[in-house]
Parts: sequence; structure tokens; C-alpha cells
Amino acid sequence: MNLDQGNQIIDFFGIARRRGKLVAMVAGGIILVTFWVVMALPNLYMSSAMLLVEPQSVDEDLVNAGVRQSDLNERLGLMTAEILSRSRLSNIITEMDLYQDESEDLQRSEVVDLMRSFISVIPVLSELEEGRRNQELKFNTFRIMFQHEDRNIAAAVAQRVGNDFINANIDSRTNITAKSLDFMQDEIESLSGQLAEVEKLIAEVKASNAGRLPEEFDSNQRILQFAMGDLRDAQRILAAAQSDSSYWNNQALTASSLSSPGDTTSPGHRLRLLEIERGSFLARGYTTRHPDVVQVEAEIALLRSQLLSDAESDEAPKSLGEQNARSEQGRAELRAVAAGEDIERLRETIAGLEARLAGTAAVAEQLDGLSRQYDHLYRSYQDFSNRLQQAGVQADLERRQLGEKFRILEVAEPAPEPSSPNRILLLTLGAILGLAIGAGIGLASEVSDSSLHTSGELQTALGIPVLVSVPRIMLESDRAARTRRIVRESLAAVALVLFVLVGGIATYIMVNGGGEAESTELESTIEARTASGIGRG
Repeated sequence: MNLDQGNQIIDFFGIARRRGKLVAMVAGGIILVTFWVVMALPNLYMSSAMLLVEPQSVDEDLVNAGVRQSDLNERLGLMTAEILSRSRLSNIITEMDLYQDESEDLQRSEVVDLMRSFISVIPVLSELEEGRRNQELKFNTFRIMFQHEDRNIAAAVAQRVGNDFINANIDSRTNITAKSLDFMQDEIESLSGQLAEVEKLIAEVKASNAGRLPEEFDSNQRILQFAMGDLRDAQRILAAAQSDSSYWNNQALTASSLSSPGDTTSPGHRLRLLEIERGSFLARGYTTRHPDVVQVEAEIALLRSQLLSDAESDEAPKSLGEQNARSEQGRAELRAVAAGEDIERLRETIAGLEARLAGTAAVAEQLDGLSRQYDHLYRSYQDFSNRLQQAGVQADLERRQLGEKFRILEVAEPAPEPSSPNRILLLTLGAILGLAIGAGIGLASEVSDSSLHTSGELQTALGIPVLVSVPRIMLESDRAARTRRIVRESLAAVALVLFVLVGGIATYIMVNGGGEAESTELESTIEARTASGIGRG
């Protein structure tokens, strides 16, 4: 017998014969457990609603949008964070009575996180965009997907979230334009108050600086020139009047020194001549109403009053020449006094005009500062007024939903087939895993077994040659016992397999078949809510 050829191929069949039952039991057990677990997993149905981002209905050259047209991906991320917030999802869970079993063991925040894990918002790319993964993608359509054990609830929640996107977009744009309009109105009211304050300050400055205003500078200069000319004229008049007064004073002194009691130019002599002339007129038969008599009597009365006043003064003129000189001297002195008064008045006027001209620069600087402030405020007021009008148009545009809006392109519908779990894949992986584990356990059992099964192993263990090996002798009774054992084990295996199969199918029916009636009851409510959301979109 050749025992030095090493392990023969028949030894592998021996290993399979000795460890096949263990491998089959382990692998079969794992496969059956995998089957039962896979059948116990609930079916998850995925429904999706597709939304289209429609551009502004009105030409943008006519009306600019009141909302910044940022990247859709950025806005979609912000809206997703808002709509998938804890408060919104909690409201959906309450309204639709979702996750009742989970709510008994989990907190509300954990239930919300569980629901959020089954919601996804992804952009829908065209065939051209799909080849540009590394570039900036532009899209105008996105899809909202939700997975649930109930196909109708999955469709209802997906549609509800889609409607929330539509409503959130409308509310967001309307609120932004309304806040912009309110801000513009507040700014205009503030600017109006500031303009009124500046106008009041300008009016107060002009009222308190009348005559020193910049617009009166030229007229003040002309008036100053005229006043200086009048001052020079008044000074000439004063000098002439003073000269005339001195001259007539000298003439009066000269006439007084040359006058005598018999001077025919004296007022007394003239009075006597007039009395004689009046007597002559009366003697010739003239009446007192005759013009010549009336003239003579008037001159007599004048001379008498003059003589009476001269008699009361100490320096009465002694002659008519002195009297005339004194009269001219008095008139010259009166002219000198009047000229002096005019000079004082003109000097005061010139001083006031010079003060006005000197203060005009400060007033002009103050008014320039207020004017610049007023012009700045007025330009801001005009700018905000134009913006207010534009904001009003933009707010009306958003209220009428003529700006950019979301529209449901595809309504979420119940899925005809579950999207997960993939039972064929799971069973395949379970079978592979079972076979691998069974083979591993069989190999480990064979390696750890110290018993001898072949003559080669015996020769190797004892170190002496084996002369002969006796094969196993099977009697008829041994074959019958082995057959009965194989039948019993086969029947037991078949019974176990049938039990697992029936149990798995029953578990599947129990897990996934009980919600159909409840789903049917929810369809009417779901359709009503879906229709209301679609109508608004």
C-alpha cells in the first residue's frame, strides 16, 4: 500500500462526508433565520412629488423681483431646513397620526428624527446636466421623496411636504416684500421729519438774520454805496451851511455897526411910511377891503409883530439889512443842523450796513451747511420715494403670485411596489453568509478533531508502516438503521424548513398586510388635503 503520496483527493470527500451534516445544519439555520428576519421586515413604499420652479410671469424689464434671485440650490437648502424643522414635522405627525407604535417607546424628538431620515429632497437633472457632475449645476425641478410602510401615507406626506414648499415659498416672498415696503415707509416718515426740522432751522436762521442773508448781500452793497454818497452830499451841505452861517453873521454885524436912528431901511421907518400910505388910500375913498389897503395893512401887522419880538430880545436888529442877514444866518444854521442830523443818521445806517455785510459770511456758511443737509435728505427722500413705489409694485406682484413660484409638476401617487427591503438581495447575502460560516465551522471542527480517520493518518501518528486496512462492514440491519435515521433527519429538516417558511410568510402577512384597511380609510382625507395644496400651488 502506497502511504507516502500525501493527502489524496478522496480525503476531501471524507471531510465533506464527516462534516457535511454540521456545515448543512449551520448554513441551513442561518439561511432560515435570514429568511424569517427578511420576511419580518416591513415593506417601505416610496412616493415622490416633483416641483417645478416657474420664473416670474411679468417681464423683468418692467418689474424687478422684490426677492434676491439667489442660487436655487442655496434657497432649496434653506427652505428644506425650514420645512423639515422639528415643529413642522411634529405637526404632520400629529395631523396624520404617524408612528403611533414608535411614539410609545421614543421621545417626540426621536420620532421626528426618524421621520426626517425617510424624507429626501433632491434636484432633478436633465440628461445634459448629468454629465457635468463636477461643474456648477443649474436646475429648475426638484423631487420630494418619502418612505413609509403605508403606500398612501407615503404619498400623502410627500404631497404635504411639496405643498409646504409651495406655501413656504409664497409666504417667504410675500413677507420679504411686505417687510421691504414697511421699511421704505418708515424711512420716508423719518426723512420727512428730518426735512421738516431742517426747514424749520433754515426759517429760524433767516428770521433771526434778516438783512444779513446772502441773497441780500448785493442789495446791501448798493444801499451802502448810496448811503456813502448821501453822506458825502450831507457833509458838503453841512460845510456850505456852516460857511453861509458865518458869512451872514458877518453881514449882520456889519449892518448893525453901520445902522443909525434915522436910517430909512429900519423897520420903524418903514412902518411909519406904510401908515401914511394907508391914510392916503383912505382919504382918497378906498375902503378897507380894497386890495391895496389890505396889502398895506398886512405889511403893517407883520412889521408891528416883528418890532414887538425885536423889542423883547436883547439883540434886536437895528436895521432892515441886519434883519435880513440874521434871517439868512438862521436859515443857514437850520440847514447845518439838518445836515448834521442827516450825517449822524447816515453814519448809523452805514455802520448797520457794514455790520450786515460782515455777518453775511457767517450766515451764508450756516445756511450752506443746512442747505447741504437738506439737499442730502431730499435726495434720500426722493430715492426712497421711488423705491417705495417700486416696493409697492413688487409687493403687489408677490401678493398676486406673479413672481417666481413653485408648481407641482407631478403629484405624489401611491407606489405600486415596495421600494425596500430588497429581499432577494438579502436572501442571497444570507445564503452566502450561511455557507461561509458553515464551511468555516466545519473546517474548524475538522482541524480541532484529533481522531484518526485514514491509514495515512495512523502511519503518520505511529511512525510504523500499515500493513493492511479493513473497510467498514455494513450489515443489512445497519443499512436499515441508517436509512431510518436518514429518513427521520430528512423529515425533521423538511418540517423545520416548512415551519420556517410558513412562519416567515405568516410574519410577512402579519407585518405588511394589516395596514391595508387602515390605508383605505385614510385615502379620502389624504386626497382632500392633497387637492387643497395643489390648488394653491
